[in-house]
Amino acid sequence: PTAKGVNYLRQVEKSIRDVAPVLLDDLLHSCEGAEAMCCTFFGSMYYSVAEKHGIPCIQTHFFPMDPNDMTPISSAPGLHWGKAWNISSYRLGYLLISILEKRYLTDWRIRNGITVHGLRTGPDYTIGDNEIPVLYAVSPSVMPRPKAWGPNIHMTGFWWDDRPCDWQPPEDLQAFMEAGPAPIYIGFGSMNSGNMSKTFTMVIRAIRAAKVRAVVNLGWNSDKLHLKSNSRIYFGDYIPHDWLFPRVSAVVHHGGAGTTAAGLRSGKPTLVVPFGGDQPFWGSRVNALGCGPKPVPRDTMTVPRLTRALIDLTTNEKYRVAAEEIGAHMRGEHGVQQAADLIEQGIGAWKKNDHKEE
Repeated sequence: PTAKGVNYLRQVEKSIRDVAPVLLDDLLHSCEGAEAMCCTFFGSMYYSVAEKHGIPCIQTHFFPMDPNDMTPISSAPGLHWGKAWNISSYRLGYLLISILEKRYLTDWRIRNGITVHGLRTGPDYTIGDNEIPVLYAVSPSVMPRPKAWGPNIHMTGFWWDDRPCDWQPPEDLQAFMEAGPAPIYIGFGSMNSGNMSKTFTMVIRAIRAAKVRAVVNLGWNSDKLHLKSNSRIYFGDYIPHDWLFPRVSAVVHHGGAGTTAAGLRSGKPTLVVPFGGDQPFWGSRVNALGCGPKPVPRDTMTVPRLTRALIDLTTNEKYRVAAEEIGAHMRGEHGVQQAADLIEQGIGAWKKNDHKEE
């Protein structure tokens, strides 16, 4: 893991060496006059901009980035290496991040009159005397909240646009949906690494071998793969999940956080085919919840293995029952409202603390 981490660090450093100074200055100017900043994770870069402007900062996460014994830090290997490694992976990950920041962030902080931090082995959620609120757009019914997390870390539930979907399907898709039993969904979203033509060829062969009907979303590969629909498979490019997922019997996808949440919220049995990043984690959670088979990683996928997984996915009644139960819990959550309330509370507490110092 250490060798991989160092190699990854070098790759990241090379990719952002020239970009970081420009990005920092652009962020600094774009946040002028802002009341607060909500940010995804990019090390201490956003915190530095908030500190320079003296504005509240709220961190958002979409997958685990705080130390816990349930899963290693995102993109780390060893998903099943045990609790000790899970905890250690965060120490190693944040150490590598802080080493990288020493290279691209130190000079910028000095030029802007901000104290330079030393190396660290964990997240630093402080700016001056203020504590940064952390919002996880994750449902505790899918990932239980780790006991080790501090009171500034909140799990709001996933964030949804609950407005009704007014998307109208093409006539051929509507006809396919009505021509037989509810199909399964198969799609890998923006994943287009490696030989995707080979990947989709295996998918097609497995669909036929498992004797299921399927809507296959080609995603970012639609302009490269020109496949014709037939009575068993409908090939599409853009089909909104909130329209399609309630109408299928099961879902198969890469395991992105949003797609995993959408499938489970619809109460659908789920098979994850992870490509990398945080996707193996979501696949393991789906399986642990009893909502689907063990993940089938894209790198080790074969037609027989995928066929067996599709048959299991569509015939095991336990997956459907568990997915429907989880979906009911998730539909009762109000993640966006809870996040908005916490953001308002965080900004208020920050301003109150600043007034005390004055």
